[in-house]
Amino acid sequence: MSKRDAPEYRWNSGPFQIGIVPQGGAISRIDWVRPDGNGTINLLRPVTDQALKSGNPSSLGCFPMVPFANRLAFSQFEFDGRIVNVPANRPPSPHAIHGFGRGSEWKIERPTVDTLRFNHKYDDPNSGFVYVAWQEFKVTQDDVTIEIGVRHLGRTPMPYGIGLHPWFPGGEDASVAFVAADCFSTDDDMLPTTRTVIDLGRDFSDGKMIRHHMGLDVHYSGWEGEAEMMWDNAGYRLHLSASDSLSNLQFYIPEDGKTFCVEPVSHVPNVHNHPEFKELGDVMVLDKNETLIGAMTLTPSLIERPDSGLVDDDDIGVAPNRDYSLVD
Repeated sequence: MSKRDAPEYRWNSGPFQIGIVPQGGAISRIDWVRPDGNGTINLLRPVTDQALKSGNPSSLGCFPMVPFANRLAFSQFEFDGRIVNVPANRPPSPHAIHGFGRGSEWKIERPTVDTLRFNHKYDDPNSGFVYVAWQEFKVTQDDVTIEIGVRHLGRTPMPYGIGLHPWFPGGEDASVAFVAADCFSTDDDMLPTTRTVIDLGRDFSDGKMIRHHMGLDVHYSGWEGEAEMMWDNAGYRLHLSASDSLSNLQFYIPEDGKTFCVEPVSHVPNVHNHPEFKELGDVMVLDKNETLIGAMTLTPSLIERPDSGLVDDDDIGVAPNRDYSLVD
């Protein structure tokens, strides 16, 4: 594993090169060597030197969400007869977002040939969140699996949620397909308010182009755990699958459409404050030394183009000394 440009570390395994930024436990790149020999593809959104030096994991390719995913209203919730307060980490918003992992320094362990693990510890006796979290890469010749897990170390039980927040390249040719059962209406702060049906504008079961849905930010429950993404002009597709513990999905397309997020998560955002949402994706209460683990697998492949029907000259034999000049 080499350190090319601070603070990014690079690790090569099989046909993949993975970039890791310890600050925030972020993934800067997952470069895939094309099997046709035509270079590499960064499966995540392109990373810039400015993004690497920014210290902001949200500017990179993927970051972890732990001990909760997405937004938590007014940075507090009631649990076990007391009010739990957590830091509001996106001022001036009063809400907390994406947990504590992306604001922490992660320690990279020595990798093996096909496995790399890094982790961080958090200890806040005031809130009750005392834990160790980890991410682990497992690489094969065909795919990359990212496991995210958390082990509670506190004396009293606490509710935990996890998720991964990958950013993928957008553009004119990008499309996405996935199937879910329900989605949510939200308020002005993008906090879920009511369960609702998936209408035409939020139904991606048959696949839709990103460019037609810029600005969309929706949470889905009853997600089937798979998403198919395709970049037609670049000639590749990417299959995302998630473990049963990551049964919800946050789907986000920024207004410019240059990137988009397909985020496998374990619970409905702000379910801590909405008991009526529990059946649609709840946090898990962990006692001391109990764990919550989820995984996301990315499987890239090239798009097979249909045979054009044209025949190479080598296949038919060219008559010698034939004149190929054009005439009027």
